[in-house]
Amino acid sequence: MKNLQFLAVLPAILAVQSVIAQTSNHLTLSDQFPAAGEKISLTYDPSGIVVGGKSDITASVYFLDNKKYPVSDVDLKANGKLLSGEFTVPADTKAFFIRLSSGADVDNNNDRGYVYLIYKDKKPVQGAYAMDGLVFFSRTPENYYAGKIKVDAAEGSRLFNKEFELYPNGSKDYVNTYYSIIARIPDYKDAVAKKAAELEKSADEKDLSLASTLFRGAKKDKSADSLDAVIRVKFPDGTFVKNELETAFFNEKDVIKRDSIYHVYIKRYPENAADKNSTQDNFRLELASHYLYNHDMDNFHKYLVQVKNKSGLAGYYNNDAYEWAKKGEHLDEAEQLSKQSLDLISEMINSPEAVPFASVSQMKKNHEYSYDMDADTYAFILAKENKFADALKYEQPVIDHAKSVDADVYGNYINILSGNGMYAKAAAAAETAVKAGQGTADIKALLKKSYIKAHGNDTGYDQYVAGLEKASKDKAAEEIAKTMINQPAHAFTLKDLDGKTVSLAELKGKVVIVDFWATWCGPCKASFQGMQLAVNKYKDDPNVIFLFVDTWENGDNYSDGVKKFIADNKYTFHVLLDEKNAEGRQAKVVTDYGVDGIPTKFIIDKDGNIRFKYIGYSGTPEKLLDEVTQMVDMTNRAGSMGAAPSGGDAKSGSGK
Repeated sequence: MKNLQFLAVLPAILAVQSVIAQTSNHLTLSDQFPAAGEKISLTYDPSGIVVGGKSDITASVYFLDNKKYPVSDVDLKANGKLLSGEFTVPADTKAFFIRLSSGADVDNNNDRGYVYLIYKDKKPVQGAYAMDGLVFFSRTPENYYAGKIKVDAAEGSRLFNKEFELYPNGSKDYVNTYYSIIARIPDYKDAVAKKAAELEKSADEKDLSLASTLFRGAKKDKSADSLDAVIRVKFPDGTFVKNELETAFFNEKDVIKRDSIYHVYIKRYPENAADKNSTQDNFRLELASHYLYNHDMDNFHKYLVQVKNKSGLAGYYNNDAYEWAKKGEHLDEAEQLSKQSLDLISEMINSPEAVPFASVSQMKKNHEYSYDMDADTYAFILAKENKFADALKYEQPVIDHAKSVDADVYGNYINILSGNGMYAKAAAAAETAVKAGQGTADIKALLKKSYIKAHGNDTGYDQYVAGLEKASKDKAAEEIAKTMINQPAHAFTLKDLDGKTVSLAELKGKVVIVDFWATWCGPCKASFQGMQLAVNKYKDDPNVIFLFVDTWENGDNYSDGVKKFIADNKYTFHVLLDEKNAEGRQAKVVTDYGVDGIPTKFIIDKDGNIRFKYIGYSGTPEKLLDEVTQMVDMTNRAGSMGAAPSGGDAKSGSGK
């Protein structure tokens, strides 16, 4: 049990301690006590850290104001080995963090990040410590956007307690936020219970609502239900009842019932006509998209004309149009919808707006990326209609902008080139895909077709493709070898779906592949066809073991869903269930391994050392099989030749 007593330290000392805590050898600011409205200069030395030597280092400042959360991109200028820039702190800022990165590499300042408080007369302003504290709790946007800052509930709690000591009569919002977060952390159950008992005596709706949340977090559902009933009676037109109705709308799967809830809502809560982003408008957008999905075009158009902010429709248009086109259904309507998605995104590119935790320039980049994804869909639909010339006008820029080869995109591109009679270019694109390890069966079929057109027959085709695939595998092996590391794997003992205990220590002497995944994770599920190929390949090798660790599931009763998912898909995986961590989240082992996103795989050698950390999935099943095979082979060879030098960025022992 963590001690939740307020720290008995003078405010002046607290301020000095905070400055010391943020001191870094790599990043310095022009003022140790930054103030709202002040222009700040920064100097950054990336030498010797993860972004060192990179030419594309970027810096963004995230201002924490408990309201709009604006972001400022810093224009970094080189000065020898140093980078410098400046930014101005907005008026309502309480704290800020600076994210320094190069591509996927983020300088997290040894897991602490670069977080700074805002001061007035060298005293942290109200909300400064609270905003800083949010950075260290998991599942907060502050932690997510800060970039690989290590979750530390004790530190987050310490900072909130500093806030409450310094401003005992401060904003109730910070108290509510703090207790809502720690309610899910078992170590703080006594403090949560005490606060809930105190709040349930209040006559304030906000206090009673928080008490209900705390009771529910503590698994005291009867107490929460009783309090909810009291709130409904005392505050029939209050926020709690309004939020319940909103939740009911989004939880309802039947569109007719959802439509009925919408009409109840707008009758009880009239809309502000000037509000472009109202809850009511969001409801109309959801109804329109749901009717569109069901191809109920009358009701779709009924709500479409009422939607004020139509930008949110772009994704629905694209997804529904693509699904129809894949089935060869409603192609005329699919073409129209897809084109409308592009028009909506074009408007957003031309007039980007900042949103919380994203600057205008960041949003413009996001919209440009979305445009290319939707343009690929539009080209796919046009090709389905044999409009190949028009399709190429939209697909070619997608290829030109791409920084890597995607099997689906290249398959579409090759098909469009072939439809235009551009067989040589189609063959070249297919070669590119195969060389990149993205040669699906369809792409190889198109390549073979182009080969026969060029050569008159298929003589020599198999040798030709084998040569391309060998080049791909050799290049992949070279890249994989560069990522080899040598770090002790964190020991764990978990139960499998049959309730049997599995210990990593007991598997010493074998190569172990640990794959972290979840049933809701799209990339995880996409990777499983390739992982099944890998499991099949090594099923008769007792020295290679696969462990699929299910993690980050929602709720408490997730094991049945995991079993059903594995059974329905007929996977022959040995699945383990991750345990709950100190915050009550199913994330104990995945946190120990420092995993930031799933799927993430670790290849562990016979001595219990991590040799590879493999993140994500964006290829083909065959490519994934090749990569796993290469990592297993390299791990075996390293074991027979002695330890490889330590390197890479895999974490073990403690870890988001």
